[in-house]
Amino acid sequence: MQGSPDIRSVPYASTRHLAFLDNLKAWLTLLVVMHHAGQPYGPTGGAWPVSHAEKFALLGPFFHVNASFFMGLFFLISAYFVPDSYERKGARRFLAERLLRLGLPVLAFGLVVFPLLKHFRRGDAWGDCFLPFEWAHLWFLGHLLVYSLIYVGYRRLSTGRARPANDRTLPGHTAIALYPLGLAAASTLVRSAYPIDTWVRFVVPAELAHLPQYASLFLIGVIAGRRRWLEGIPPRIGRIWLGIGLFAIAARYAVLSYVLSDEGWTNAFGWNLWEAMLCTGLCIGLPYVFQRHVASTGPLARFGARHAFAVYIIHLPILALIQLQLEATTLGPLVLTALSGGATVLVCYTLAVTWSALALRVSTVSRASRPLVGTET
Repeated sequence: MQGSPDIRSVPYASTRHLAFLDNLKAWLTLLVVMHHAGQPYGPTGGAWPVSHAEKFALLGPFFHVNASFFMGLFFLISAYFVPDSYERKGARRFLAERLLRLGLPVLAFGLVVFPLLKHFRRGDAWGDCFLPFEWAHLWFLGHLLVYSLIYVGYRRLSTGRARPANDRTLPGHTAIALYPLGLAAASTLVRSAYPIDTWVRFVVPAELAHLPQYASLFLIGVIAGRRRWLEGIPPRIGRIWLGIGLFAIAARYAVLSYVLSDEGWTNAFGWNLWEAMLCTGLCIGLPYVFQRHVASTGPLARFGARHAFAVYIIHLPILALIQLQLEATTLGPLVLTALSGGATVLVCYTLAVTWSALALRVSTVSRASRPLVGTET
């Protein structure tokens, strides 16, 4: 395939750093921030600490389109590197690093940041600020931890070292089309008992309505990572499924909101099939586009990708505080969405860069202060 690397020549357990997926994760992070930025100003079923009196109706399809694919795509990309990481590090180191990277932010926000916000913003007594344990947007990290534990358990129970996948050919259109059909059926079944925006707390909070998508895309991401599917999506597949995803987005704005609802078994399946087709189309089409056209490793791209994870972690309380300050203005909901989202991105990246610089300085000073081995005192 012209313009694509020969992925067959790369050993399975090699260390990979794919710029196009880094850029895609950075873009998805910005989309998450803008999705949350619109929460007070559009029709949404989710809870949010700020509620603006004036609503902008077209934010409704924006929320729905985003929720149909962006967290599922996050799970797919995150799982893509799991087999590689496990092979290089082994179970113990893999889990230790996952617990540090994913678990530490959850504990820091759940035990410090969110209780402080509850106390100073709502005036809750200190004893009431820690219960229940608040996950907020960090439920995603909790799910990644649980899925990683399941993966490690599976690998420990399986015999021997995983062998590289010999067949690295992406499935054809027929096989791919079976996924949205199965996902729509599973989603319809689950949502008959647990509608969208209904959260249930097991080990971590879960919106069961989207759980079939998240869990299945994590599994597909593991398989795709072993077979390197995202690194060699053929144009005949990438372009067609990107077109399907974009058509589904256009249909949501133009038609489906007036024809289908999520009430009743028949309409629910049609609605969920639309969502599954959009999700499948963009989970194939966006990696294809980014691999072909947004694989830059320039300074701006590296800057955005390097700090995207930190921006995701810290953005929610900063965004909510900015939105509370903007409530005193008379600006319209669309302007407030853009202003609060843009300001949050700037503040979060500034804080992320500052933290990285401080951590680097502390690390440098710590290394410089260590005595050289064998130096006489």
